[in-house]
Amino acid sequence: MKISGQVAVVTGASSGIGAVVCRELAKKDARVAMLARRPEALEQARKALGDLARRCKVFPCDVGDWSEVQGTMKKVARALGDPSILVNNAGIAAYSEFAAMSPAEMERMVRTNLLGALFCARAVLPGMRAARRGVIVNTGSIAGLIPVPHMSVYAATKWAVTGLSESLNAELSREGIHVGVVCPFIVETPLVTREEARGGRSIPHAFTLRPETVARAVIDVITKERDLIVLPRTLGPVAAAQISTGPMLRWTLRRTAALFRPRPPAGRKKGR
Repeated sequence: MKISGQVAVVTGASSGIGAVVCRELAKKDARVAMLARRPEALEQARKALGDLARRCKVFPCDVGDWSEVQGTMKKVARALGDPSILVNNAGIAAYSEFAAMSPAEMERMVRTNLLGALFCARAVLPGMRAARRGVIVNTGSIAGLIPVPHMSVYAATKWAVTGLSESLNAELSREGIHVGVVCPFIVETPLVTREEARGGRSIPHAFTLRPETVARAVIDVITKERDLIVLPRTLGPVAAAQISTGPMLRWTLRRTAALFRPRPPAGRKKGR
């Protein structure tokens, strides 16, 4: 799809990958709706775009709330027009042992990472179907392709996002709507920094990526209708071979998982 003149919605737009995607879309003359929960952070991110800020409008929204998503998409349509591009980027992570996560943390992650993608896609779909064109890009993760210890709940949401992308692409492709997913390894964002501080241990940074690299892949999905992009691209064969190498990979992870176990935050007693 040609980006110039299109209306694009980007979730998780207040920082990290989302903010960079907004910049890249605005540079290509899209009209960009920036969505995130915190109005102040959104406006700050918009102003940081400089001259490109005039192509962007902020829409505070909790993507895990269906009523908010519905209302926000109606506001976007009134202000900018019906979206033909959706970048489902909003997400939260937790680098934690599964047993240490509270049910509330689990629910919050599922609501943001998975229900947010489902709700936003569902909300823009009628307009895309009426126009018989559109692109939906979901931000997945390498954790949605291969096992990653100590990120089990996050991985569960990202496996779901990958499945959603593949299945929805097959369902909608004949209607002129393309759905793709970008699956990066660790990206240098405030989210990663917060998790390192919270867990008290550095997350392994092999293959660390810049948000700009992921944003370029998002643009590729939009303009070239790519189905799935793994970043760094050197990990593509690893993900593709996951089915055949699964037993060996699981054996290796079982024996090395303890090396990456997060430390309990200072002051928290180790429970049973």
